[in-house]
Amino acid sequence: MVLDTLNLILAITIAIGTIVSSAALGVRWLVKHYLQELKTNGGASIKDQVNRLEARMDKADTLRKETYFRVEKLERKIDDMYDRLIDYLSDKDK
Repeated sequence: MVLDTLNLILAITIAIGTIVSSAALGVRWLVKHYLQELKTNGGASIKDQVNRLEARMDKADTLRKETYFRVEKLERKIDDMYDRLIDYLSDKDK
């Protein structure tokens, strides 16, 4: 009777220990696996490459917009200078 109770307690203790250690090992593996994604790998992953491409696209887009506004400003200046030249030449002929 006492031996059966001890065997039952031992079996329950071993079962609980097995479940807890399996869960702990599972959590350890998950943490290690997901933390591996956070380590730098020299930029060789696809995510790193996509991030670099996005950054380059943002720079190119900003440069394109700045260039567009500069060209617009330059065109307005050239148009203004052309109008002044025409006015000057027309006044000179009088």
